[in-house]
Amino acid sequence: MEYGKSVFPTKPDDDLAIVFTPQEFGACPDGVGDNTAALQKAIDTLEARATIGIIFIPEGRYRFSGTVNLWRGIRLIGFGAQRPRLFLEDHAAGFEGPLSKYLFFFRNVKPGPGEFLRDANECSFFSSLRNLDIDMGSGNSGAVAARYHIAQLCSIEDCDFYINDAKAAVEFVGNEIERCRFFGGQYGIIGYYTAPGWQFYVGDCVFEGQRRAGIMSSKTGLTLVRDTFRNMPWGVYVPNKELYDVPTNETERLYMENCRAEDIATAVVSMGWLRNPINWLHVVGTVCRSAPMFLECFGYQFVYFFMEPPIEPAYPCYSVETHIGFRVTADNSEIRRKFAYDFKVEEAQWSPVPEPDYRAMPSQSEWVSVRSFGAAGDGSADDTEAFKKAIATADVIYVPQGYYRISAALHLRENTSLVALHPGTTAIMMADGAEGFGDSKNPASIMVIPKGGKNHICGIAIDGGKNPGSHSMEWLGSPESILEDSQFSGDIKRFAEKEGVNAAKPEEQLKIERKPRRKGRDRCHTLWIHDGGAGVFKNIWSNDRMARDGLYIADTEAPGKIYLMSVEHHLDTEVIIARVANWSIISLQTEEAYGDDHTLAMRCEDCEDCVFANLFEYRMQSFEINFPYANHIINCKNMVFWGVHAFSNGPNNWENSVRVDEKANIADREIGTLIVNC
Repeated sequence: MEYGKSVFPTKPDDDLAIVFTPQEFGACPDGVGDNTAALQKAIDTLEARATIGIIFIPEGRYRFSGTVNLWRGIRLIGFGAQRPRLFLEDHAAGFEGPLSKYLFFFRNVKPGPGEFLRDANECSFFSSLRNLDIDMGSGNSGAVAARYHIAQLCSIEDCDFYINDAKAAVEFVGNEIERCRFFGGQYGIIGYYTAPGWQFYVGDCVFEGQRRAGIMSSKTGLTLVRDTFRNMPWGVYVPNKELYDVPTNETERLYMENCRAEDIATAVVSMGWLRNPINWLHVVGTVCRSAPMFLECFGYQFVYFFMEPPIEPAYPCYSVETHIGFRVTADNSEIRRKFAYDFKVEEAQWSPVPEPDYRAMPSQSEWVSVRSFGAAGDGSADDTEAFKKAIATADVIYVPQGYYRISAALHLRENTSLVALHPGTTAIMMADGAEGFGDSKNPASIMVIPKGGKNHICGIAIDGGKNPGSHSMEWLGSPESILEDSQFSGDIKRFAEKEGVNAAKPEEQLKIERKPRRKGRDRCHTLWIHDGGAGVFKNIWSNDRMARDGLYIADTEAPGKIYLMSVEHHLDTEVIIARVANWSIISLQTEEAYGDDHTLAMRCEDCEDCVFANLFEYRMQSFEINFPYANHIINCKNMVFWGVHAFSNGPNNWENSVRVDEKANIADREIGTLIVNC
């Protein structure tokens, strides 16, 4: 993987996007003028026009002297032969510390007159920084590049952070950060609990030269995949009283896969209070060198005999696998519990992190806009034929922002890719009452990914309309296929408070007719993977209240992988996995809200050899009844769960986290390791 390369060499063609230019906003790409007010003006202009959307930033050097507020759902995307470089001026007023001050502050909606300026929260969706390099200057000890306390489908991607002598690149966290590099600073990332309480995914990132730690994290569900930590005291530091000299021991649900660490002075991972049930540490496929201590352990504040021994390998280069935490082993007749402190260390040869197991976005030079085939994207015109022509003609179809109404199914070819850049403002919407989609007993699929396909779908939403005999997407693709940065919704436009924008007349608001719908009666499944289908599914949000079920994987042994998927608010079951083997499911999250009183989070039936990591399952506090279990596992073998967090903020929770067949219930709702053989 090549870091630092501009992902978008030229500006994507999009009539609804704003371009940060000197002519319209007073941008100064010369490295001299101050861009703080100018970029804020561009963000406020987009918010007033369309509420959410994209701002393109051309190549250049942009100086900043203060904080820029990024309202919910707005994406800043750089383009040019070189990434735009945004830098904080040296010794900027107010950034000298010790309190954090932010260059970019991810917010919720822009406040009206007399309203408070709010932090981003559990309803802050779609915001993003992408293809930008950010330099924090010098003499800014309290500076942080971004406060990032956000929710689903937000991202920081393809960015390099030159933190220098500043505090950190990112503080408060949520959702995902991918393919970024962090140089210098006190920390790369300071992570506290995420806004909605879900996991925090960091993939394919590099942390180098931090003065304290690459990541300091607490209660985030930290999930690290193919990350590198180099030249620092600690790789991952979970705060404890030894750092702050105050009586505290923080916890973390930590999963690391295929990571690398080198030249680590103190410890690759530092965690305390390991016997606390809400702590766990799972490490697989990880190699370290010049790191004499892998795990530094701290005991309870007053009861130090609970302190576990550190992991101090004797090898200059070693591989490590650990599974530490509260462990439950279950079959259909017996449940066994213990605290497990399991690790295996072996001498190893050094190697860099593996290449990503997903295909990169197709090169921009291959994109062909669906608009060139006559698509309107205005939410009214029927764009079915335009999409069919594009699919028949082009391998890579670029879909600019817009609401594309169709009235018939779209069947992709084996090499068809659909590339879009904002799943909150780019949607394929099936017309209500479409022919062939009315029979719930014989449902048809709105979009079909073909058997063996190597398709790449990204940045788009599928809105199934009122069609009770439909699945939103049917996936038969090969392990080389990928779906990412996408959502399945029954009313995609509700996220744009001003109701979206007419593609032909951006200054006019698109009128949307809203009619009440019955929950779970307009769709069968949102994403249906079956019949040997596989691939990588990354940063997905299925929140279609009008669907009966969310994710449904069935009848496949082809290896599949999920990274960070949120499945919420379906009528019957959030996730169904039936007759499936060889899947790895990392950071899957479910949520049941008001009206989902009898919704099961997940059912696994006749499956084997599947691994789940950092599984989070949530029932909202509004429920008036308990539900007997979050997961039902039936006739399954070798089902391994590395971390289960089944929780609620209200009084009516899951009574059990897991039911095994019909015979055994596992009441524990915080489990470090769960092994089930029915």
